[in-house]
Amino acid sequence: MSRITSSPQKRGRLFHGLTVTSALAALALLPAAFPATASVEAPVTEAAAESPLPSGNTDYRTLADYETDMDQLVSDHPDLVEPLTLPFPTSSGRTVRGIEITDNVSAKDGKPVFVTVGMHHGNEWPSGEMTMEYAIDLVNRAAAGDPEVTALLDQARVVVVPIVNVDGFVNNRRQTDTNVDMNRNYGFGWLPISTSGAEPWSEPEARNIEWLLTTRQATTFVTQHTCIQVVLYPPLQLKAGPTQDVDRLHDLASRMATHYGPGYIARDSAHDYETTGEAIDWAYFATRGLAITAETCPDRGVERTFETQVVDTYPEHRLAMNEGLINTASPEQHATITGKAPKDAVLRIERSFEMYTQPFTQEDGTERPEAFTTTHTSEMELPHPNGKFSWAVNPSYLPTPPYQAEGIVPDRTGFDDEQWILTCERPDGTVLQTVPVSVDLGESVEVNLQECKKNFHKKSIG
Repeated sequence: MSRITSSPQKRGRLFHGLTVTSALAALALLPAAFPATASVEAPVTEAAAESPLPSGNTDYRTLADYETDMDQLVSDHPDLVEPLTLPFPTSSGRTVRGIEITDNVSAKDGKPVFVTVGMHHGNEWPSGEMTMEYAIDLVNRAAAGDPEVTALLDQARVVVVPIVNVDGFVNNRRQTDTNVDMNRNYGFGWLPISTSGAEPWSEPEARNIEWLLTTRQATTFVTQHTCIQVVLYPPLQLKAGPTQDVDRLHDLASRMATHYGPGYIARDSAHDYETTGEAIDWAYFATRGLAITAETCPDRGVERTFETQVVDTYPEHRLAMNEGLINTASPEQHATITGKAPKDAVLRIERSFEMYTQPFTQEDGTERPEAFTTTHTSEMELPHPNGKFSWAVNPSYLPTPPYQAEGIVPDRTGFDDEQWILTCERPDGTVLQTVPVSVDLGESVEVNLQECKKNFHKKSIG
């Protein structure tokens, strides 16, 4: 993963209208209908000649550019785009920002979520560019009435964080300002190697992604990287054995790799090179959402420039990301809780469970894993008069992990039922009913909230 040396100073016109968006719309959102190499002639305009990217940019963004672009999307399309600030400032005090994109974006409506992030490694600038360009592309297409995008954003929510390692980006370095590779700091399977941090989850940058994926029902998670031609999925180590959902993971990764081009391959991360403490390993075992590392790079021998790494790659990247969005919207790729509750009630689901690092030498000299708790919590509001709801959630049945209290237990095939605890509440937080929910992948379960309905408008419960 090479260091980018070009300076992010000179840029082209920002958001040069919907002319290029309209031209790119000819590359249909549903990628099955078009090969990854499909192309379309852009309108003959000065802006289009400068750059075919959705933003019209001709060089790398600065941090201020990213923030301006996200602010402009929110300002121009408040019905589609909402700002997102992750809770933990970086170790140098910088804010990590993103956006959420969907139809009627301010509603807590229970849609499944597609999360895509860039720049775990701060010197991999193309990863942030393509993440940001995809957000601009989606919003412009939705605003222009593109039917495929409109349909998908009616069914799913997209969360985009173009720079998760802000300090690394500002200083053009792979690691954080504490000299930690944040993509070795995730707790699941963590080991105390030279770049993994003092302890699991020690870095605020990693804890931000933990918060992001445990407060949203993420059906699909893609972390963007450079610079090899591969699409990776868990596990990270051969001794862990294949995951329970290897077929689902390989199918999505293969479809993405096909769009990127003939040089790209899809494989589990362990067979690419073994690492520990990466985002995708924790994300899959903690949520059962499909977790993917997408690595893009020009062909061997091609100079690495903004043109070759961003402009030339973006059309294929868009098609690959569309696979993630389509996967998210599919009912087969998440679970669903349905029912009927009082209008204006708040529904909340929560669960907590232990996860483990790999065994390592502790301060007392013994070698054993370290435990940490993963806690999920999400909420849904019910503004509709009839109170009916359909909530897309991660399954309660999670893959039994290879990292356990007793050490590494490879080749697990089963699933643990980490039940959702659903509460029905008044807007002031008064809990009226609690229901445990077990629901599997692709399954829909109806809950009975009669007690909540009966007591919702009473002053107190007798």
